Amino acid sequence: MTPRDLLNDQLDIVAAESRATLWIRLALTFVSGLLFGLNFGPVAAMIWLAAVFTGEAWTWWVTREPAAGRPNSMTNRWLYVGATVAVSLFWSSAAWAYWRTGSQALQLTCIAISASQMIHGQCFAFRSKLALGILAGIPATLLVGLLVLDGGFSGAPLLTLGISVGLAVLYVFNSAVVNMRNAEALEGAQRDAVEANQAKSAFLAMMSHELRTPMNGVLGMAHALKQTRLDERQGAQVEMLIRSGDGLMAILNDILDVSKIEAGKMELEEIAFDLSEVGARVIDLWRETANAKGVELNYELAPGAPRWLAGDPSRIRQVMLNLVSNALKFTQEGEVRLSVRPVIAHGEDTVAFEIAVSDTGIGITPEQQARLFQSFAQADAATTRKFGGTGLGLAICRQLTDLMGGEISVESEPGRGSVFRVTLELPRADAVDLAEPVAESGGLSHLTLLVAEDNPINQAVVRAVLEAVGAQLETANDGAEALDMLREKTFDLVLMDIHMPRMDGVEALRRIRAGETGDARQPVIALTADAMPGEDQKLLAHGFDDVQPKPIQPMALIAAILDACEARGEVAKTDAA
Repeated sequence: MTPRDLLNDQLDIVAAESRATLWIRLALTFVSGLLFGLNFGPVAAMIWLAAVFTGEAWTWWVTREPAAGRPNSMTNRWLYVGATVAVSLFWSSAAWAYWRTGSQALQLTCIAISASQMIHGQCFAFRSKLALGILAGIPATLLVGLLVLDGGFSGAPLLTLGISVGLAVLYVFNSAVVNMRNAEALEGAQRDAVEANQAKSAFLAMMSHELRTPMNGVLGMAHALKQTRLDERQGAQVEMLIRSGDGLMAILNDILDVSKIEAGKMELEEIAFDLSEVGARVIDLWRETANAKGVELNYELAPGAPRWLAGDPSRIRQVMLNLVSNALKFTQEGEVRLSVRPVIAHGEDTVAFEIAVSDTGIGITPEQQARLFQSFAQADAATTRKFGGTGLGLAICRQLTDLMGGEISVESEPGRGSVFRVTLELPRADAVDLAEPVAESGGLSHLTLLVAEDNPINQAVVRAVLEAVGAQLETANDGAEALDMLREKTFDLVLMDIHMPRMDGVEALRRIRAGETGDARQPVIALTADAMPGEDQKLLAHGFDDVQPKPIQPMALIAAILDACEARGEVAKTDAA
């Protein structure tokens, strides 16, 4: 083994860990210096303290990079080794001085100092054989030498002492070797866990795309079919198809949300929203389900409950939706009530409130409550068989509540229903106009759109949705074909799929923005089935005007098209002026 092998990155880890305990060591050094002065006089104590403090300052200076998480230079590694040797020798010199007094008590002090040095070496230097040899080897050598050679022992006592001390030192080094192996095993397990997590993320990304692509066809065509002339029975069947598809998408989104939260990539918005309106929409979404079960679904906005707040309304809506869904699932008769009440706030600029969902359902035992907010966990296996579900809804409620700095709790008794409470505190906000742009019949009739999409079903979905509101569409099967069509004809906007053969959407956009089609500011909206964390931000950073997920939400897509075209018009007016 060469010196370069010993001066490796493991030595940097030892340096960083050693630096973390610097102030404790300095305090112990000061106390030890006082004791040294008590036995050898102030001058000797001052010299010893100066030597140790100089060595520690040297150590502090050459461990700056490892402490910041950066590798040390080879020069600084050599300097750190020199500082460690010096400090270890200074402490061993104090132990030797105590031994030479001949006092039994001070000789025991010598043994205590040497043993402490070895323990310190074992605790902090098991990652590096070189550091272990310095921090534990120097005091071990001194201790064995003093006891065997200068202890005044002979015969059987000397043999017994020599073997016993040797075995003790050997045990210390053996323990350090075992710790080294354990550390290597833990690092290997950590690498495997990271790789497994990366594989899981890649799998979820692939499955998200593969599932969303056919669901785009199912839900898109169902929405398009809903716009045609249907009799009452057919209309009910289409509504059931849409609700079933939305339910499947909710399960997929729950799984992806858990993955985002576990990866620390869940990002919260902070926009103005009307809390009362969020609750009302949740009730509207679940009212038909409640009516079908014969369960009353009520909404209570208590006096003094906050209205306009700044936060993430979609995540608050998700918490409400999951809690109401859970309550309806386990309630066969009676009532489910969503309530919003004010609570005492901690600041003048914030509002604290409680979201409560109560039901008259089957209730939950204390044992079941203990695991209720765990991912993929339900009260028991019989619950899953009877009521269905993935067991993710309440886990997501807990995780989202934690992200928003709130608390969630449950009160329940078997056979007497349950009450779930979520307490949040958010900043106040001024009221804003949240009216969504609605495209009337023929509202896009003045627009000619290019759809770049390689999947024929997705092409048909976009055509069905947008032609229903008057838009004129042409399609391209990949990015290269889209560029050719843009060179030949002017389009008001391009809807660009991301994953396509020959040329993908990102490359096609890059060439559009480079001016290869004549208009570098051509409005382009990305259509993507990728739902992993940060995907929207990446696409916007590439230069897309907006990002619309699959399955397509008709009104959201129409609104995005109108916004992008309006923004283009404003830019054109500015340039003309």
